[in-house]
Amino acid sequence: MILSCDPGLKGAFCFYVPETGRMDIVKMPTLYRDVGRKQNKRCFIDEAEVFKLVTLYTAEGATRLVIEAVGGRPGQSASAAFAFGQGFGAVRMAAIANGLTVEQVPPSVWKAALQVPANKDIARARASQLIPTHAHRWVRKNQDGLAEAAMLALFAHREMTGKPHDWFAKREIERKARKRFKDNAERSERIAATKARNHIIKTSDDPELAKSLF
Repeated sequence: MILSCDPGLKGAFCFYVPETGRMDIVKMPTLYRDVGRKQNKRCFIDEAEVFKLVTLYTAEGATRLVIEAVGGRPGQSASAAFAFGQGFGAVRMAAIANGLTVEQVPPSVWKAALQVPANKDIARARASQLIPTHAHRWVRKNQDGLAEAAMLALFAHREMTGKPHDWFAKREIERKARKRFKDNAERSERIAATKARNHIIKTSDDPELAKSLF
């Protein structure tokens, strides 16, 4: 069982059970604190809630945390970079405290493996292709962190097994097959009903009266 994390204020955790396809996707817990002399509100990762979340999924059976290894972005302020590093460290230490194996994966590695582009909107679309059963979780622009956490979990499973896990693809194929079967059954019923109607009209002594009955 895998616990993955896209760190950052808009990131997320994903708890993935490959054997059943269970995938819990949880937004990164955050809170607001007063910062500076003017006591301006600023958003931070909630370390206490992060610890509770990691502890919960450890109890559920998670044995490793796969976290995206990202650094500061160009143009990012020193305070923002520090806050991000603080949150990243909180996630990592929560996993270590719970006895999980921690693996850091650069975004360039897992995104290349799953053919995920840098563009956030296209990345969400790619997540919907890979995990169609959970596409409703990242329909909004600001939900790209949820999509990336889910894809990171898929990547981690592939690295463990040496091949992509196709549980979601199989489920989607089965769903489409059931829909085709239902559509074909309904079509067959309509055809049978039309044939029966035409036969009744054709063999009736009063075709016009028979038509009016339908």
